[in-house]
Amino acid sequence: MKLMLITGANGQIGSFLAHSYHSEGYLLVLLFHKRNDRLKSFENDSQCYLEAVDLTDFNAVQNAVTKASLHFGQSPEITIHCAANRSYDAKELAYSEPEVFNKVLGTNIFSAYNVLRASMPAMLDRQYGRIVMFGSEVSRTGLKKGSAYAAAKAAIVSMVQSIALETIGTNVTINAISPAPVDTNLEEDYKGDYLEFRRSYFANYLKNHPGAKLIDKAEIKQVVDLLISSALHNLSGQEIFLTGGSF
Repeated sequence: MKLMLITGANGQIGSFLAHSYHSEGYLLVLLFHKRNDRLKSFENDSQCYLEAVDLTDFNAVQNAVTKASLHFGQSPEITIHCAANRSYDAKELAYSEPEVFNKVLGTNIFSAYNVLRASMPAMLDRQYGRIVMFGSEVSRTGLKKGSAYAAAKAAIVSMVQSIALETIGTNVTINAISPAPVDTNLEEDYKGDYLEFRRSYFANYLKNHPGAKLIDKAEIKQVVDLLISSALHNLSGQEIFLTGGSF
C-alpha cells in the first residue's frame, strides 16, 4: 500500500483528503499543529500515524517523518502539504505589525521547506514521488489586507517551479493547486475580526464573479488524484488554478 503524508491534516481541506484517502486504503502520516478533533476516528487505527508537529522546526518534522517511516516500514511516496498560516491581523501593509508579517511569511515558507526537505530525499532515492503543494488564487491576484499570506503563497509556487527543474528525470513530480475561496465552515476555525475579514473576502469574491461558486473540497481531491497518479510522469512544476475561470 502507498504511504501518503498530509500536513495540516486537521484543517478542513487536509481532514477531507485524509478521510477520503483512508477510505481508499492508503497508509497515512497525518501531521497537525494542536487541534486534532477532525482526526479522532483515526486514533489507534493501524492504517494511520498521527503526530502533533511544529512545522517551522525542521528537526521536529524530520523526526516525525522518520518515526512514521519506521512505523510503516516504508517512507512516504506522496506528500500533500495543506498546512498554512493566514494573515490573521487582517491589516493593510502600511498599518501592519512587522512581527505578524514576519511570522505569517516565515511560517508558510519555512514550513513548506521543512516538509519538502524531510520527505524528498527518500523519494529521490526511490526514484519515485508525488508532491502536491497548495498555493492560492491570491498568488496571482494579490489579497487586500493579506499581503504576507499572498507573498508566501507566491513564494511557494516559485519553490515548486524550481524544484521541478531540480527533479527532472527522477520520476518525482511536484505541482501546486491554487484555488479560489474554498467552501468551508469559517466559524469552526476563525473568530473575531479575522472571521469577519474571511466572510467579507468570500462575499466579495461571489459578488465580483457572477455565477462563480466557492470551490468544493471534492473537486480539489479530483485534482489531487490527477497529480498523484503514477501514470503521469511529465506533469510537474505547474500551478493549477481552480477558480472557475475568474482572474
